[in-house]
Amino acid sequence: MKVMHAVTRGVIKCLGFKHDEMMQSHDDIDSELNPLSIPDDYKTLISHCFRSVGLTDDHVSISVRPVGMRPSGREIYAAFVKVMRWDMSTTAILSEMPQIEKMIDRGIRRSDMPRYSCFAGIWFRSSPNQDEFPATMH
Repeated sequence: MKVMHAVTRGVIKCLGFKHDEMMQSHDDIDSELNPLSIPDDYKTLISHCFRSVGLTDDHVSISVRPVGMRPSGREIYAAFVKVMRWDMSTTAILSEMPQIEKMIDRGIRRSDMPRYSCFAGIWFRSSPNQDEFPATMH
């Protein structure tokens, strides 16, 4: 332990720091974002945006998962939305998807998530019952 302390002091002195301050151990570092909570944070933000336009958990199911890695080392996340219930209101709201995507994008940019990850966007999955969709669209 004394050897490690002496090495740390030597490195601090070589780097030109004025004080022999011990570097903070990794256990003492506190961050608001935990890598395990990032998908949940994206999902919460997207769910809030959908709820604000009238889509509830009965209408859509949202899952967020990592889909790749940037050269900078940040993970890339994407949201997958499955429409659970097709009706006239769902169809009308989803026709406004560009505005909803802008609202989601604005919410992500205002948060701390872009510092720790990248967002690839929203991907829609097919309806659980394919027969419901054409009937609703007519």
